[in-house]
Amino acid sequence: MSIQLHGITKRYGNMVALQPIDLKIDGEICGLIGNNGAGKSTLMKIITGLLQPDAGKLEINGINPKQEPEEAKRQIGYLPESPMLYPRLTPEELLTYIAEVKKVPSPAAEVDRWLTTFGLLEKRRALVRDLSFGMKKKVALSTAFIGAPRLLILDEPFNGLDVATMERLAEMIVTFNQNGATILLSSHLMEYVDRLCRRVLILKRGGVVGEGSPEALKQEAKAASFHQAFLYFTREEK
Repeated sequence: MSIQLHGITKRYGNMVALQPIDLKIDGEICGLIGNNGAGKSTLMKIITGLLQPDAGKLEINGINPKQEPEEAKRQIGYLPESPMLYPRLTPEELLTYIAEVKKVPSPAAEVDRWLTTFGLLEKRRALVRDLSFGMKKKVALSTAFIGAPRLLILDEPFNGLDVATMERLAEMIVTFNQNGATILLSSHLMEYVDRLCRRVLILKRGGVVGEGSPEALKQEAKAASFHQAFLYFTREEK
């Protein structure tokens, strides 16, 4: 499963959100990191089809999302940084709806699988609006993973989770990748980016200022840790 971006740009008025970006991700866990406002979420929204670029071309496994939007989106599981969940639905109802939209075989079994995986069985018939922040995050993660998408776009997936769930999520990300999924992961938790990602892109003011494996980026920055390497690439004078 591959993503290819050719000269993708985006502006909001006079503000450049994304400078021309060329990128290919194929069968790997790729990290996308940067400070707030660097363009990470904008790039992810363009890949998922929620935003249109001002220029450039995007292909998802050879599919042009503009020409075949439904086919492209069917292959994507997306967790936005701030998920918008239907507050008057239950987790079970919401996941059933997502499973049906994605045309998942045996939707009831798939819904049960993810309710179980994220410890939501006891809350399956509670209204989403009545759930804690952490429980809502688990519901949102379930909507991304359901149906075993071939492309996972995860924007700050670890935020709001307890330590045990973060570790379980990290294991799931690795397992999905081993089973053939391509994963684009954005997080401010450098520990997980360092552990999980084969390759990392560092964004600053909408442009790529660093790219490579975590180890290669540490060597380039002459840094003892990946956290220090990140600070090197995003420092103001760079």
